[in-house]
Amino acid sequence: MRCLCHGLALITLLASTQSTLAQDKLFGVHWWNYENGTAGDGPVGGSSLETILTHSVPWWGAQHFAPLYQQATTQYNAEMITRVDYDWGQTVPAPTTMAASDWANSVLGVVDTLGDHANIWIIGNEPNVTVEGEGWVDNKIHPDDYAAIYNTVRNAIKAQRPDDLVLLAPPSPGAAGGVRWMSGNTYLQQSIEAVVDLGGDIDGFAIHAYGSPFTNNVDAIAAGFQSSYASQLNVIDNAGFKDAPVYITEWSRGTSTTGDLAANEAVTAQFITKALADLHEWNQTFGNHNIVSTTWFVNQGYGGWESQSLDWWRSQGNPEGDPNDMWTAMMNAAQYPAGIAGTLPDPFPGDLNDDGRTDADDIDLLIDNMGNPAFDLDGDRDADSDDLTYMVEVLLGTSFGDATLDGVVDLLDLSALAANFYKTGGWADGDFNGFGGVDLNDLSIIASNWGAGSNVPEPALLIPAAALALTRRR
Repeated sequence: MRCLCHGLALITLLASTQSTLAQDKLFGVHWWNYENGTAGDGPVGGSSLETILTHSVPWWGAQHFAPLYQQATTQYNAEMITRVDYDWGQTVPAPTTMAASDWANSVLGVVDTLGDHANIWIIGNEPNVTVEGEGWVDNKIHPDDYAAIYNTVRNAIKAQRPDDLVLLAPPSPGAAGGVRWMSGNTYLQQSIEAVVDLGGDIDGFAIHAYGSPFTNNVDAIAAGFQSSYASQLNVIDNAGFKDAPVYITEWSRGTSTTGDLAANEAVTAQFITKALADLHEWNQTFGNHNIVSTTWFVNQGYGGWESQSLDWWRSQGNPEGDPNDMWTAMMNAAQYPAGIAGTLPDPFPGDLNDDGRTDADDIDLLIDNMGNPAFDLDGDRDADSDDLTYMVEVLLGTSFGDATLDGVVDLLDLSALAANFYKTGGWADGDFNGFGGVDLNDLSIIASNWGAGSNVPEPALLIPAAALALTRRR
């Protein structure tokens, strides 16, 4: 990977790609400090994720949160991300509970109430855990069932607000086991496939990742956190969505509220510091799918979440202002800008093997991976002959038949083909159609493009003679 950590090129690139994003900062919180209709402290210029339930008690409804949205956006320049659930324990309604179209109307009510201060909506939460599947058979929301609901709700929102982002629900990350009846990455992959198979599209993704509470080794905790989000980004990229915005809408580390509180808090504060520094570096590395922003779970520590609450630890353990204080560590991360929507463009487009240049090896690699969305070059979420044409004619600026990739189809290319005629080989050997061998079909390609890029003898004078000579060598 190549990282450009300084310089005008990166500054210009980030400025242009972030112009459509409201976020200023990489950091943020899950559940703003909010009591009695008044917003407390939060991340200035960062993100805040709030959970709205369409069918629960009033204080989890959109109307209750409307003042917070107004205050957080106008006073703190926060970007509000709204997770919409049906109710606690039933993240999206089961068919026996409510039709998807009816729930879409309920979600539109949330959008109408909060839409003056929000335009990012997550449909549901962790559908691969049984504790979110009340009302579903065996408490399991299968990917195709979730996809159908997502498509219905997204279509309803986009019909009224086409510029809003409707994010796919984040699966619970990790292997299957316990309440997680399907692994997070498998659920993510299958739900993406199901949305597309049903004719839908995806505006962006919410994902979750965590730091392990079972070790105090900060480097190991941060490495595990990065491995988690990197593996999910890989699933998204392989599905052909490498240009979609991705948000980490829940990340945290449980911190023991007993024993030496200062020492306990110090480990998590150092994890916060390192994790966000590492993520900022990740976002600046060419070819990496960026994380737009992160929201720490949680800020306000009600409901038994004190071990993870920035607000609770603010008055416990280490004093505010100490770098080993969790709140201070999070606020110090204000130096990191938000990531871009999608993947940081590579200065060597088409360099599929990441060796710092685009050449015949990359053409061969593309041919070997036809059908794999991860090798898509022209943005249609598939790798096919159009991508091969794009690489040869646009990225490399040449023509089919140019074995040497010097911009000219001439005797040098014919010589390369002749040396490998009726042998296996790649582009540099004269295999221009990707069939794995060099034959008359490739000679025909040279003939069709003979002289491209320069003045050379007419094909009528050379190609038939070459064909005759080559066939006699068989």
